[in-house]
Amino acid sequence: MQTDLSVSTPVTDTEKFPWLILFTILLAPLITVIDVFIMNVSLPTIQEYFKASDAAVQGIIASYLVGYSVFLITGSRAGDHFGRKKVFMLGLLVFTLASALCGYAATIEQLIVFRFLQGIAAGFAVPQTVTLIQLNFKHGSFRSKALGYYGITLGIASVMGQFLGGYFVTVHWMSEPWRMIFLINVPIGILAVTMATFYIPESKLTRKANFDIGGVLLLTAGLSALIYPIIQGRELGWPTWTFELLAIAFVILFAFIRHQYIRVKKSKSALVPLHLFKIRSFNLGLGMVFFYFALFSAFLLSCALFLQTGHHVAPLTSASYFIILGIAFMFSSHWSIKNGSKFGPWILQVACLLLIASFAIQYIWFRDTFPFAAIIAAFLLYGLGAGLLVPSFLKIALKDVPHEQAGVASGVYSTVQQFSSALGVSMIGGVFFYVLHKQGSFDAGYHAALFCLMGYALAVFILLAIFKKTDSNKGAL
Repeated sequence: MQTDLSVSTPVTDTEKFPWLILFTILLAPLITVIDVFIMNVSLPTIQEYFKASDAAVQGIIASYLVGYSVFLITGSRAGDHFGRKKVFMLGLLVFTLASALCGYAATIEQLIVFRFLQGIAAGFAVPQTVTLIQLNFKHGSFRSKALGYYGITLGIASVMGQFLGGYFVTVHWMSEPWRMIFLINVPIGILAVTMATFYIPESKLTRKANFDIGGVLLLTAGLSALIYPIIQGRELGWPTWTFELLAIAFVILFAFIRHQYIRVKKSKSALVPLHLFKIRSFNLGLGMVFFYFALFSAFLLSCALFLQTGHHVAPLTSASYFIILGIAFMFSSHWSIKNGSKFGPWILQVACLLLIASFAIQYIWFRDTFPFAAIIAAFLLYGLGAGLLVPSFLKIALKDVPHEQAGVASGVYSTVQQFSSALGVSMIGGVFFYVLHKQGSFDAGYHAALFCLMGYALAVFILLAIFKKTDSNKGAL
């Protein structure tokens, strides 16, 4: 049997400053997720400044996502082994430094390298957040609220990223305003590290063990070979090497699973405890987050292209539409944290129907011209639905996971989230561009993407129905 090596105890009392601790913890996912979405409306400006090729500009996004996604599980285990506070602060420090370097990058190549460093740092900082929440908020209802606010932070950060990206490229008080996209992270990062120093207690392992270096190397190579071609493939027209790399990825990941199985058989610590995948609620939660974030990332990309490129809506105007979504998201997510447990999964199924209704409105009215009322209705419905859903995904995934394994479970959760975001952009974005080039119409491309988005929302609906039917507590959250 595998020896559990992630049991930990906070060193100091946390009862005095619970909300300051939570605020500090949530600064990490806030700035790291903003940096994923802030590029959507900023890339054309950066491309024009550097006179960069399409492939190079795509590398700005790919480098961050690859670094972020690949190191999430390794980062979670590093926190278990070396101390969550230490890894959290180190990740934030490196992320802040990398943000400053991005802000002062002189060439597109430098920007790509520094974005990769940003992603790696995020991969080490973010997985500590869920574990720190689990350790510092031990009362059931209090912990449930804290995990809900983690979900809210992810949603707000994604909307803020869209808006800030549109805002910073249009300001007139800087000669190169796009640099603020990265420099804004510096004061937030410094604040987070300073507050973490004083308010977050360290958590220490009760037993020591050798770090699974072999597992780290296999997982890093496998995820890199899997995620990079998925991100770059569509942009490059799916050359042969992308499929070869995907095939290699599956071989390496199979070797990784085999390596983990052997370590467990020998009672050694594994990078990813495979028994996590025997927990039904964990698997269902991963499925829900997979389909939702694939849907969400594809929606943001295709909608921005439809509005800005297809209908020449200004970047700031396009970004401001998402404020409607963000306000609705904050309202419904706050309500969900307070009242969601009273209703159970059926209210989340209603949320899926709200998403489908939003896409249906866009399918009907988003054409050559689209009334402002349709924009308000569509974005309002999406925000209300997403606000109900997102705070609950992590609670469902961790529902039956032992608290001492929350770190690695959250690393797996975040990896699936980032992987699905990349896959959603690639697959649904691929449908968008295929129809666009075939019919020469942004309207037709967006409508094809919307049809796919409805299918993904329906998949989440079905998984919630399975969770409600099979959970021993009738799907209680």
